[in-house]
Amino acid sequence: MSSNYNLNNLNEAQRDAVCNLTQNSLVIAGAGSGKTRVLIQRILWLIEDNEFSPFSILAVTFTNKAAREIKTRLADTLNISIESMWVGTFHGICYRILRANYQKVSLPKNFQIIDTDDQIRIIKRIMKDNEIDNSQILPKQVAWYINKKKDQSVRSHKTKDDDFISIQYNKIYRAYEQYCNESGLVDFGEIILRTLELLKKNNEVKSYYHNLFRSILIDEFQDTNTIQYELIKIMTSKETSVFAVGDDDQSIYGWRGAKVENIDKFQKDYKGTKVFRLEQNYRSTGNILNAANSVILNNNSRMGKNLWTDDKNGDLIKIFSASDEGDEATFVIETIQSHIYEDYKKNEIAILYRSNAQSRVFEEKLIMKGIPYKIYGGFRFFERAEIKDVVAYMRIAVSSIDDNSFERIVNTPPRGIGEKTKNLLREFSKKNKVSLYDSIPLALEQSIFTKKTGDALLEFYNLIQVIKSILEKDDLPFQINEIIKISQMKSMYEKNKTEQARSKLENLDELVSAAQEFLNADIDENETIIDAFLTHTSLESGEGQGNDWDECIQMMTLHSSKGLEFPVVFLVGLEENLFPSRMSVEEDNLEEERRLCYVGITRARHKLYMTHAQMRRQYGSENYCMPSRFLSEIPEDVVEQIGFNPKKFFKKENIIDKKNIYKENSIMGKRVLHKKFGEGVVISAEGADANTRVQVSFDEAGIKWLILAIANLEEI
Repeated sequence: MSSNYNLNNLNEAQRDAVCNLTQNSLVIAGAGSGKTRVLIQRILWLIEDNEFSPFSILAVTFTNKAAREIKTRLADTLNISIESMWVGTFHGICYRILRANYQKVSLPKNFQIIDTDDQIRIIKRIMKDNEIDNSQILPKQVAWYINKKKDQSVRSHKTKDDDFISIQYNKIYRAYEQYCNESGLVDFGEIILRTLELLKKNNEVKSYYHNLFRSILIDEFQDTNTIQYELIKIMTSKETSVFAVGDDDQSIYGWRGAKVENIDKFQKDYKGTKVFRLEQNYRSTGNILNAANSVILNNNSRMGKNLWTDDKNGDLIKIFSASDEGDEATFVIETIQSHIYEDYKKNEIAILYRSNAQSRVFEEKLIMKGIPYKIYGGFRFFERAEIKDVVAYMRIAVSSIDDNSFERIVNTPPRGIGEKTKNLLREFSKKNKVSLYDSIPLALEQSIFTKKTGDALLEFYNLIQVIKSILEKDDLPFQINEIIKISQMKSMYEKNKTEQARSKLENLDELVSAAQEFLNADIDENETIIDAFLTHTSLESGEGQGNDWDECIQMMTLHSSKGLEFPVVFLVGLEENLFPSRMSVEEDNLEEERRLCYVGITRARHKLYMTHAQMRRQYGSENYCMPSRFLSEIPEDVVEQIGFNPKKFFKKENIIDKKNIYKENSIMGKRVLHKKFGEGVVISAEGADANTRVQVSFDEAGIKWLILAIANLEEI
């Protein structure tokens, strides 16, 4: 047995969870407490010590990256083909079930997965066909509506909408369902919904998976939504043991349907569940953990735990108060430079922010200083247009009924097939009840196009026939390389000498490399390597590419940072109405915002900087900002305040001293002068110390709230 399976490498709490004999376990695993290790050791313990078949265990993750990590670690220990094990995302596992049962769910054998872009394109077409005005109804919002309904297990004929807009959305939903069924297409929501419906309606299939899976393990349990929880329940028999690992304090995806309440629900639905808490942190210093514990303690709806470490307290957390966002960015970038001089690698340093819009000013400063950076969460490889175009050529060659792929590449590269031609073909296709591609020879027979247009369509039709023959011979890398060449995509970008075109050519080359690597993958016996690769491109869409991280400063939203860790972290923009966001405060969603702050703090291993600006330009105007309430929730003994020092503003006798504000309201009614706004009268005051604000009615500029410490008001 490999040394990778060694219970002595676990701490007591981890070992208790791994070796628990109770049928159902709920492991509340704090940030950096080794939850992945516990999940893997649990699988190995079931196999090595309890003689479970490796193929009787189902492990569900939320990202392909996590699934790969688990498989890799298992491969180091088990002398079997781990590719055949049931380890994957909800979508990956459900896709595998659908592939094996495609006839039972009324799908063609080579059904295709569509992503969000494809989904929106279909919705746009449906709206156009039905003459629905897209100025009032946005295709993206319709897609959101459809996905939300599917996440709630609601089909179009079962909705109970009664407002006008939702009724319109549902009409499109019905047409969308029909279109996808006729074209053999499934979106991400459909993969799970159709699997759930299969298990609900077919007892034979349900019994098969009940007998197959002796144990089900779920990672990131706090991120499960309604349908995912329902799926786990229906896949669980009375004999199945369930091992759920999660952290209610890291539930930050409520906006996309995640239900933190599922943790509480689990204990009610699975009787006799034993709860374990992993509280020893192996990532962060004591001061960082004290800050995280103190902030999250202000949330009421939580199971409760307290992270601790054997490590030292480490550096104090630096809280920097900037005069404005430019000053904030300058401080962050200059501090980054000093850490690079101290031999920190660039990819060990991260800038985390609440909103994507905050990145701009940091990017500008990084560019000025010549420091390379990556924005984590931008376009991923399989989401890039040129990659999706090549994949679309493959899809239409594999399945001629795939109208969505046809629409994408019939005029890419441009071949003189415009919107008028496409409309004619759509009408002909609808009338004759055949796909757009299969309509071409029939339409040419009936001469419904001009000779020039007909020739262009025939050229495209023949091109796909050639690609079909290519896909029947040689290996995958050669096939893709040939498609790139004969489709003229390569020459299209070669003619364009821009940097962007060069980048696209590099991406096309990389697609061939991706195909080469894919040759080593184990594939399901029910599918061809082409089908497997096309599925791979869909399921991998949205996963970051690890090699892109080398020697660059990492920039990302707090939501994107979950699951990552860095030696040095800058958590920026900690101001009221920015973080926590105005919307979260107005919608009474402060607890999820605080969990987001907790996630941000616990990304840091050694050094943590938290910054806020006294003034920030937003929506074209300058606004004075109050520091985030989260900063005041951190104990004073773990932080060092740096940057703005209120005392330096109060040296001159004629500068109003904040300390006198509450002495019989001495400032109230005083006439003052401001450098920018001119003369005015103080009409109100609130706050204390560096956060004292005064309301001034200016003669010309109107009423303004000002931070007293930086406003430099002069008494007249």
